Amino acid sequence: MRIVTQLLTGLVFLVVGALILMHFMPGSATLARQVGVPETMIHLVARETPTAKAPEEGNRRGGNRDQTVVVKAAEKGKINDSLRAIGDGDAARSVAVTPLVSGQIAELMVKSGQRVKAGDVIATLDDDVEKIATQTAKVALQAATNKMTRNEDLKKIISQADYQDTQTAVETARLVASAAELALQRRIVRAPIDGIAGIVNVEIGDYVTVSTPLVTLDDRSKLLVDFWVPERFTGLIKEGQEVAARPIARPGKSFPGKIEAIDNRIDPASRTLHVRAVIENQGDDLRAGQSFEVVVNLPGDMWPSVSPLAIQWDSTGSYVWRVNADKKVERVSAAIIQRNQDDVLVDGDVKPGDRIVIEGLQQLKAGATVKIFGEDKKNDKVADAEGTVKP
Repeated sequence: MRIVTQLLTGLVFLVVGALILMHFMPGSATLARQVGVPETMIHLVARETPTAKAPEEGNRRGGNRDQTVVVKAAEKGKINDSLRAIGDGDAARSVAVTPLVSGQIAELMVKSGQRVKAGDVIATLDDDVEKIATQTAKVALQAATNKMTRNEDLKKIISQADYQDTQTAVETARLVASAAELALQRRIVRAPIDGIAGIVNVEIGDYVTVSTPLVTLDDRSKLLVDFWVPERFTGLIKEGQEVAARPIARPGKSFPGKIEAIDNRIDPASRTLHVRAVIENQGDDLRAGQSFEVVVNLPGDMWPSVSPLAIQWDSTGSYVWRVNADKKVERVSAAIIQRNQDDVLVDGDVKPGDRIVIEGLQQLKAGATVKIFGEDKKNDKVADAEGTVKP
């Protein structure tokens, strides 16, 4: 009796499982009919074999609907249209003033930041010895001159040799006086150029030599900016070409200038070319030693430009989708030349004005017909199943 109960229970589970399987398995109705399941039961739990659905209303006439895309016209852009380099500024003229002779500073005539003219006295050295020597030389010259005057009156009674000796003595005394005067003048230190004094490095009473810098004078009415450019720009920059110098420490400021000199050779170590520009400093806003970003505008090379959104990639490289006059898309190879913030310069069969797809790219295939977003503002018309047109 126990075995019969177990067999009946297993049979019940088997039937229930079969019914559940018939309910969820597509095409189970055909199989059920083959094994003799009653039609009533088949209608309750079994599923018929699926058949192809009728085409959707939008596809009953003319196949799939055209994909809508967004396009942007291709343009032209420049590559290498500007050169940027970092350079260091220096005064147009700069002189470290040193005395011509050694001595003790007796007087200082200049202060830091003072503007001086060429020839202005900067300092004087002790000159007592030189003053005495100058006076002595003047006395000797006067004595020699007086003697020669007396000999002129006695020219008839003195020999020609004695008269020539007095003339030689006068010339010698004059040279000694000039040398003494020159030695005295060299105790005065003068500005060799117009400029602005830097920090004065000495004080009154200091002993200085011919190698002691007293002060540095900078003529910064113009600044020279030295910078180095890669060798590929060698043929693109010329003397007299305009530049813009932007101080690194003062963003937003720009000072115009011109290229003054170009070195005659490439540095073999860095493969760069030394260039010097001169910029105006009329407001005295700039200082020697400042760093600048130098911008040089160049003619540049023209290339087609497209939106960065248009660039697509596959195993063969980069490409774009172009919409032709028939509103069919075609794939165009487009090797990237330069990426900019707003566009990409490419090398390919792209012309200014070509309609390049920038949105709706995922399902595009070559030759597919597309609709351009915003180009046709009329509402689409969809054919119904009977072939009538609904507005």
